[in-house]
Amino acid sequence: MTQRIVSDLQNLGLRSGDTVLVRCATKAINVETGSPAKALFDSICHTIGPTGTLVALSFTSDFYFWQKQRAAQFPFHSRTKSQTGVLPQIVLDHPASVRSKHPTNSFVAIGPNANAIVQGHDESSTSFFPIKNLIDLGGKLLLVGCVDSSPGFSTVHRVQEDLDLADKTLMSRMRGCAVQEGDDIRWFERKDVAGCSAGFGKFYRHYESAGILRTGLVGGAYSIFADAAAAYGVERNIMEKDPTAAFCDDPCCTSCGLRTYAPARMTKFFLSIPLKVARRFLG
Repeated sequence: MTQRIVSDLQNLGLRSGDTVLVRCATKAINVETGSPAKALFDSICHTIGPTGTLVALSFTSDFYFWQKQRAAQFPFHSRTKSQTGVLPQIVLDHPASVRSKHPTNSFVAIGPNANAIVQGHDESSTSFFPIKNLIDLGGKLLLVGCVDSSPGFSTVHRVQEDLDLADKTLMSRMRGCAVQEGDDIRWFERKDVAGCSAGFGKFYRHYESAGILRTGLVGGAYSIFADAAAAYGVERNIMEKDPTAAFCDDPCCTSCGLRTYAPARMTKFFLSIPLKVARRFLG
């Protein structure tokens, strides 16, 4: 813990007793000694105190269905390492952490609300189901150092699920992972595909207009903070009118380009394939 980071978090709006979902790029944090990720973890835990709950995304690898043999070498189980950064792994390694059972998009949490956050999140539920629990608990959203590099709040994905958009993609059921249960390994097939979040920064100005976004520096890293229910409300109001509002601007993006509810974007994607192939061969 560093007092400077604690003060930064408090200035951003984080309070004792908060339940907060954190995404971060800890390499953007400046600390005099030690690990930036550990400093952020300790500072968040100190700020929210024993009545607060820290939540992180502990996502793991997925594979195309024709890669099942390779996937079997990296099966999901309760201790599978996270692919979403150092902070989630610190949370996973904590003896008091609780992890959901979704094979590719697990959430992990520490604190009194940890079980309430992850309950019901398994392969029968959607990837971002815990966001509903976070909202119901009055949770908060914190981005540290990744405001531009990995933009936006995960509530956008939950809006996509609630509007029945997450499984309307040609990628549905094409990817999944191996799941280990004892000595047995089986295949999990993803129906909903959360996909690209590169366009989520488009919502920032709408959060600001609604007066729900707090901005500032945390350990020298530009950061944003908002109430989860408020962010979800802004996003849903926009996406009910325009389901493509969260799309990125890259015409070659497979995730955005294969959404079946956006035929114009699909056309643009398929027309971009020759350009994509040319770029690959020409370097």
